[in-house]
Amino acid sequence: MKDTLLSVRIPSDLADAIDHRAAERGVGRSVMVREAVAAYLTSRPAPAPVIAMPLEAFLAALTTAPRLSADEAASYEEDLRVARAELPPLRDPWT
Repeated sequence: MKDTLLSVRIPSDLADAIDHRAAERGVGRSVMVREAVAAYLTSRPAPAPVIAMPLEAFLAALTTAPRLSADEAASYEEDLRVARAELPPLRDPWT
């Protein structure tokens, strides 16, 4: 497959991190970026297609959607807070 030149702008601290990891591994910056992009693209499922809905249909569906009571909403909020706290820490994409 033929390579394509791709220019991107990234914050200098991210470029420094790339350079640091590249030096540790004895590879070039391009290798690090190619590997990181490939890992990112292969580790995530493709997003679901967006289905367009006319505004009128959306508003009609919204008016018939079930509503949470105050207690149910508070319980749901707590469940989300607990679940978020149990998520593993983000991993460093450069390791």
